[in-house]
Amino acid sequence: MEFQAIRRSSPVAHDAIDTIKQMIVRGEIGPGQRLPAERELAVQLGVSRPSLREAIRALIALNILDSRHGEGTFVSSLEPELLSEPIDFLLQVNESALLALFEARRVLEAGVAALAAERATDLELSDLEDFVRIGRTKLQDAEAFIEHDIEFHERLRRAARSPILGSLLSSVATLSTVSRRQTAQSATIRTRALADHEAMVRVLKARDPAAAHTAMVQHLEHVRAALLQPA
Repeated sequence: MEFQAIRRSSPVAHDAIDTIKQMIVRGEIGPGQRLPAERELAVQLGVSRPSLREAIRALIALNILDSRHGEGTFVSSLEPELLSEPIDFLLQVNESALLALFEARRVLEAGVAALAAERATDLELSDLEDFVRIGRTKLQDAEAFIEHDIEFHERLRRAARSPILGSLLSSVATLSTVSRRQTAQSATIRTRALADHEAMVRVLKARDPAAAHTAMVQHLEHVRAALLQPA
């Protein structure tokens, strides 16, 4: 593991952050790996120790690095749930960020729904229909319905058989927990969401990609509208 010295064309701490992140992306340092001691790392990067500390603090805040007292600084586990926590907080306090998340979901999930209409097996669609029917028993329990809703979308993702699109959607879905918990508190919204799921199954079984795309967009618009309703 060898760190390259940083060029002084932009703020030093920012460059140190970027260098460490890129080394992780390239696989030069991996989950759980210990970084060199502060003095050594500062020399390797060609930055001052205060600038390095600033960079490390920022990466710890992002859950990319983990400081262990008496042991040193390590790359975190890099689990998606861990890395999404800072963004999750942003979504709780920034309405525009939450709306941007819905925009991403609309693009990704509508595409997944269209592909599922083409690629899902008859057995998968039959199982999905049965699964949605079971959702009727979850309507009185917000937490149970959230789990049911997440699984419904996960089944669509698998049925689409699109690994890259599915991976992108999985990351976005991890960030949707906040909005799901907020909207699922309303029994009316839970009932509407289940009706949307039922409509989705019908167009999937009809093997109509365009209708599946439209149905997903409408479903997410219903959720977004509910989210924006005054408390």
